[in-house]
Amino acid sequence: MSQEDDRFANVLMKALEDKNLEGFDYLEFKQSVAKMEEIGMDHDTAIRAAFGTGSTVGLTLEKLVKTAKYYTEVLQDEKSKFMNSMEKHLMSNVEGKAKETGELKKKIANWEAKIEQLQAEVAKAKAKIDSADELISNAKEKATMNQQGFDDALEVITSAIRSDVADITRVLG
Repeated sequence: MSQEDDRFANVLMKALEDKNLEGFDYLEFKQSVAKMEEIGMDHDTAIRAAFGTGSTVGLTLEKLVKTAKYYTEVLQDEKSKFMNSMEKHLMSNVEGKAKETGELKKKIANWEAKIEQLQAEVAKAKAKIDSADELISNAKEKATMNQQGFDDALEVITSAIRSDVADITRVLG
């Protein structure tokens, strides 16, 4: 993932940590599988071993799949929060600048009627419009990049969960 995607992945992982359920569930299972793979255990054996460990503290296949689904829903909630935040950002940065630009264009029309007196004001306002257009363009581009980065990070994590559930179901089901 890109550096920007890493930032979003970290936000999503923090949300998962903040919403971590009590006890041994999907997140602890996932960490256990990863640790076993780090020491050289193959994926399927790591799944079986992690499940064996978790089952000693009440983990069941049903609980594992159910909590994986819960964490997927946590991620979807984070997407909703992200979208609301991005919408507010666009409203304040893009819409506000667009309104400002529109008002300046009206002023320009009035100033041009008094060209002799207002030539300097017209030039100043046109420069401000150019600056606002550039800010609007930059804000839209950043919003698009943020949306893509968030969606990419969300897809990577959600895909990993789906793959884990498929592996868990295949191996333990």
